[in-house]
Amino acid sequence: MRHRAKQPALPPTWIVRFIQEIRTFFLAIHDRMFPGNVVLYEKFQYFHLLPALYVVAELNIANLLKSGEKSVKLLASESGSDAESLYRILRALASQHIFCEGKNRQFSNTRLSKPLIDGEGSLRQVLRHHLGPLNWQITGELLATVRTGKDGFNRIFQQDIYDYLSGDQGNSRVFDQSMSELSSLGMAPLLQAYDFSCFNTLADIGGGEGFLLANILKSYPSIRGILFDLPAALGNSQQILLHYDVAERVTRKEGSFLDSVPEGADGYILKNILHNWDDATCVNILLSIGKVLPIDGKILIVEMIVPEGNKPSPAKLIDIQMLASMPGGKERTKKEFEELLHQANLMLIREYATIAPVSILEARRNN
Repeated sequence: MRHRAKQPALPPTWIVRFIQEIRTFFLAIHDRMFPGNVVLYEKFQYFHLLPALYVVAELNIANLLKSGEKSVKLLASESGSDAESLYRILRALASQHIFCEGKNRQFSNTRLSKPLIDGEGSLRQVLRHHLGPLNWQITGELLATVRTGKDGFNRIFQQDIYDYLSGDQGNSRVFDQSMSELSSLGMAPLLQAYDFSCFNTLADIGGGEGFLLANILKSYPSIRGILFDLPAALGNSQQILLHYDVAERVTRKEGSFLDSVPEGADGYILKNILHNWDDATCVNILLSIGKVLPIDGKILIVEMIVPEGNKPSPAKLIDIQMLASMPGGKERTKKEFEELLHQANLMLIREYATIAPVSILEARRNN
């Protein structure tokens, strides 16, 4: 049996899912106890929470509080902002337990603001990307998107998001960092849910900076990796691979998965790739992998799975972002993924649920 590095202790998936069901049940009771207009009014007040979160992420407030409590006057001076305006932002967030207000307008971090501190476990760049002006602009076009069926990003900028980011280094850097932070958030659940020791070589298709592949290889010292993406996306990958001490086991290859994928692996992983593309493009990506996939090889698709019916799910909300920003991109149900695989002459073997909002779909050739 291959050696596997020790993983952090996480609660079993069934316990997490059970707690989520209980939470959903009590939230439903709350919504049914009050008139519909009252509940709806309460829900849309969270609209104001999002721009406030963007402001403190952009101003780096949590990092400024890393050493301890500070006055809003000092925070405003250090962040280059207006003290009274900043106070109103922090007061609103503190009411949601994001920061804590003490005496004399002194503020400190809480367990909900600490993820805005740069470093391991941070979500600061995620908030800067998702709640920044770019996303507000395209989301503001949602009505036109629904009426026309054409995403707001292409309609506004006359190009897709990836072409746009290639010409905007600032937003591109925040985007890449936010993707790494999201990978970090879901890393431990992925390693808990799936045993990667079945592979000799794992190819990360569209792997960007290599954060996902580096963590898998660090946890499984006996396997090798192929990191495949566009040249610009691979720019910082060598530093990431060196940081995790896996660079000697990784071959970096440049190219577009829209054209072809490298051979030489018995496992291919696609994390948050297919949801960016329409069905026809997804099938072509899967067909490209199928051409180089060994008889006993496997494809791992890591994505959110949209549940059927009225069950609440982050995937149903993230899907609105995909609708607004990606031409043809969408979150999919399990049946929709099975149909994509079928069209690519592949078949689903098993779904591995995780304690995160994503699942691992394991597929192989349909021989």
